[in-house]
Amino acid sequence: MKKFLFAIISLFIVSVAVSAQQPTQRTPEENAKRMTERMKTELNLNPEQVAPVDSINLVFAKAQAKLIEKANGNYASVREDMQKLNALRLEAYEKVLTDEQIQAYKKMMEARMRNRGNQGN
Repeated sequence: MKKFLFAIISLFIVSVAVSAQQPTQRTPEENAKRMTERMKTELNLNPEQVAPVDSINLVFAKAQAKLIEKANGNYASVREDMQKLNALRLEAYEKVLTDEQIQAYKKMMEARMRNRGNQGN
């Protein structure tokens, strides 16, 4: 009985500790690097494209972070600005990526948005 009780208490403590951990916020620099790595893999970036794409990602990750900070939890208030930012990012990518890569990027972002919509279900 003591072993059973100990196991239940241990399980409870572990589950509380795990649920209490908040996801860590990444810096804009980390977000930019993460996006560049994803694009290298999914869009098959060539070596000449990596540095400009990384620069674009960094500029827009910083701008996005400022918008998120401005929103202060009310993301609807910055939705239009975020859409404008994403349109500008696409324009910047169009100067570096091939037409095929642009289409693959758009599909990648559409899938990402669908997945975000399904997270609440």
